[in-house]
Formats: sequence, structure tokens, C-alpha cells
Amino acid sequence: MKRGLAKEKILDLLNSSKNPLSGEFIAKKLGISRTAVWKNIQNLKKAGFNIITTSKGYFLKDNDELSSEDFKELGILTICLKEVPSTMDVAKQKMENEADEVLVIAEKQTQGRGRLGRQWISQEGGAWFSLGIRPKVTLKECFIFTYIAGLAVIKAILDVTGIQTFLKWPNDVIYKKGKEEKKLAGILLEVKGEVDVVNYIIVGIGINVNNAISFLEPQAISIKDILKYPISRKKIIKSVVKNFFQLNELSFSEVLKLWKKNSITLGRSVKIIQPNQEVIGLALDISEDGALIVQSPEMSIHKVFSGDCIHAKIF
Repeated sequence: MKRGLAKEKILDLLNSSKNPLSGEFIAKKLGISRTAVWKNIQNLKKAGFNIITTSKGYFLKDNDELSSEDFKELGILTICLKEVPSTMDVAKQKMENEADEVLVIAEKQTQGRGRLGRQWISQEGGAWFSLGIRPKVTLKECFIFTYIAGLAVIKAILDVTGIQTFLKWPNDVIYKKGKEEKKLAGILLEVKGEVDVVNYIIVGIGINVNNAISFLEPQAISIKDILKYPISRKKIIKSVVKNFFQLNELSFSEVLKLWKKNSITLGRSVKIIQPNQEVIGLALDISEDGALIVQSPEMSIHKVFSGDCIHAKIF
């Protein structure tokens, strides 16, 4: 039995049992050695699963359910919900009620949304959360938080799972295997403020962790799909939030430098689809004000601040 499959099967057994399971029972059930059981249990513990070893065997203390207690170490108001239309809306309500910071996490979103109001399918098993903060920036500077969030996500995924991912302009996290590129996570930024002052921002993050990918999203993939076994969502979410605040201490130029280093868009031919036009050309750089610099086949330069980006061999 493959290692990843063994981990998944062991978790299934532990999840389905209310009593501890012995290593001998698990070994016989799965047709593997007791040593293999022990090694897989240790790896699952390292991955963040709270597996308790007792005199009667192994016991999974929880099923990766999310509760506010799990995130106390972050030091911010955290709300964990079973089901909600959108974590963005709950975070907005809390920020309107003068919360300094808030983290809202949901097991499932019924009206999850991505950019331009598009539906974001958010079934159980994924990491769906929104972070509200009150940064001291102007409206023009808010773009940086999309870049910060992207960097926070790819670092968390690498640190927790060992999977290397890349950043696709403007707000996607991509897993690349050979020539195939799959979306692993997405970011949404909403801002309330005036020209010279921002009241608050809310960063929405959706990461496909252990959730099943809908047939409506053939371009997507989950961490479980890649590793062939589930990973602790708590560990992923905590790592993202910690990374976010650490990266927020950097200067704008330092953040953009890091983003460019991890970009899968720069240096490629792209098509940027906007409501009233399409921009086609070579993605050259990110400007200091967050725009994608695109050089057309006619050698003209375009600054693009928003739009759907398609990677393609266009010219």
C-alpha cells in the first residue's frame, strides 16, 4: 500500500471509531506491518492531527473540527462557524462594530464569493476564512494586502506540507506539475475607507485543503489530492495568519520583490480580460503601485490594475 494511501486509510479508521484502535488491529485491517502503522501515525501527528497513544491503542481526539480555542495563540478575536453564507460578511459586521482585528473561519460557506462577485464553492474540508484589520494606509496603497496574503499562503503551504506553489496575478495560488497548472487557493480583498484614510480591510482566503473538488472546477486541486492524505486545516490557517502579520512588517518594495520571485505570471504571454477590453502581451513586471506591466506585440506598454489573467501562448 502506498504511504499516502495508508495515512488516509488510518485516518478513516480512527475517524470512524469512538474507541482506541490497536496497532495490531489497524495493521491487519489494512494489510500492512505494525511498524508501518507506527510510522504513519508519527507522520500524521507531525501533520497536525491530535492522535493520542494509549495503552489500548491510538485515538483521534478530534476530527480537525475548528474552534476559536484552537487559535488563541494568534491573539486576535477569532470566530469559528459551522456554516455561514460568507465569512467576509461576518468579518465586515465585526469591523463595523469597531473590532480592531477579527478572524472569521467557517467549515462551509453557502454563498462564498471570489473576485467580481463570482461564486466560490466552499464545501467542508477546506480552509475558508477572512481576516479583518485596520491598517494605516491610503486607498491607493491597499493593493499590497493582496500580495501579502498570497505570499502568506504559499509560505504556509510550503512550511506545513512541503508543497511548493506559485502566485498567479492578481490573486491566485497555483500548483504546478509538469505543464499542468491547478488553482489551489484564492484571495479576495474588500476595503472600506476614503481617499486619504482606510477604515478597515478584509482579506478573504480560500484554500482547498481536504475538500473534494467539484466537477464544476476542473482547473482546481486540493492539498489532499496532491499528497493523497489529509492535512490539518488548523495548522494551515494559523501559519497563514502568522505569516500575514510578519509580512505586513515589510516595506512595500520588499513585499513586491518577494511576490515577483514567486510569480508564475511574470515573463509569460498573457491575456487580461477586462469588462471593456482585452490586453494581450508579455507580462514584464509589477509596478510600485501594484499594476501588472504588459508589453503588447506592437511593443506598447500597458499598466493593468485588474482583470482576469489567462496564461497562454498568444504570440
